[in-house]
Amino acid sequence: MVQPLITRHIPAEFVTSNHYMFGQIKVTNTGLMGLLSDTTTSYLEINDASIARIVKHEKIINYASVLWVVKAQLVAVALQKPDYVGSAALVRGGYTRYNPYPIQVTTPIYEIVGTLEWIGRFDFSVIMGDGTNAFLVLYDATISANLFPNFKLECPALLLNRRFIDTLVYIKKTPPPEPGA
Repeated sequence: MVQPLITRHIPAEFVTSNHYMFGQIKVTNTGLMGLLSDTTTSYLEINDASIARIVKHEKIINYASVLWVVKAQLVAVALQKPDYVGSAALVRGGYTRYNPYPIQVTTPIYEIVGTLEWIGRFDFSVIMGDGTNAFLVLYDATISANLFPNFKLECPALLLNRRFIDTLVYIKKTPPPEPGA
C-alpha cells in the first residue's frame, strides 16, 4: 500500500530583483529545499500571496489567491523557522560535522549577512559549485537592499540563490584586544 504524500503550507517571504512577495507555499516532507531543488518544475506556486516593489516593500501592489514565480528569478527566500528548510539529509547530505561560517554576501541589489554551515574548511570554489541545488542555506540571516535602505529582512533561515552572488566574504572572528595593550 502506498502512503499518501504528506503536505503542509508554510509561510515564506520571497525576494526577486524587483519585487518582494509573501504568502503560503505548499511543501512535502522534504521542505522548501526539496521543492526548490526539484528539477521537474521551474516555478513555485504561492498561495494567499501579496506582492510589493522593493522600492516600497510596505506598500502592497497586488494580492492574489495564487501567484507563480520562476525559481531561477528568486534571489532569496526567507523562512521564520529553520525547520521549514527541509530534512537535514536533503540540506546537509548525511551524518557529517558542520562548521558555522559567518559570511557576508553581495548581489547586484542586496547585501546578505548570515551563518553558512559547511563541511570541513571554507572553500569558495566548493561552496559555489558543489551539488546541483542552486540554493544555499544561511541561518540567522539579514538581507538588505543597497539602494533602498528601508528594505531589511531578518530571519532564522534564508535560502540564497547562488547564481546571484557577486562576492562572498568569510567574516573571520578576531580576538578582542587585550586590556592595556
